[in-house]
Amino acid sequence: MEPTEIKKEDIKLREVYLQDLKSVITLYGNNSLAIKHENGVGTRLTSDFGLPIGIAEKNGKLIAYSRVNIDGKGKPVFQIHTNETGGTDTVCKNLSNFSEERFAAIWGDSKEQSLLMNKPVQSAIDKLVDWLNHCS
Repeated sequence: MEPTEIKKEDIKLREVYLQDLKSVITLYGNNSLAIKHENGVGTRLTSDFGLPIGIAEKNGKLIAYSRVNIDGKGKPVFQIHTNETGGTDTVCKNLSNFSEERFAAIWGDSKEQSLLMNKPVQSAIDKLVDWLNHCS
């Protein structure tokens, strides 16, 4: 009998790129309630969509992404969205750590942030959501 070779899962963590947004929106839509446009066609994103920070992919397919929002106290709140088949606790934990590091590198240390310091982050979220709503 030949030994069974166990294939290691090749999961890659990386930043979110423009080309990823369609997949991110789809995964977000699968995990969230959508709001209809005024004319009743399609869906409209809100600021709850947040700012996508990181992607976990397996074999080139998105299995999870992270996003950041700013809470009422001005603190960044990170959330992970996964598809049912690919997201494991380890992947989510690694993606969360990756996202917090990326956020700190771009926007500053999240532990020291205040509402005033995170206005640029909230502004970026609002601009992204507005742009995505006008593009779709």
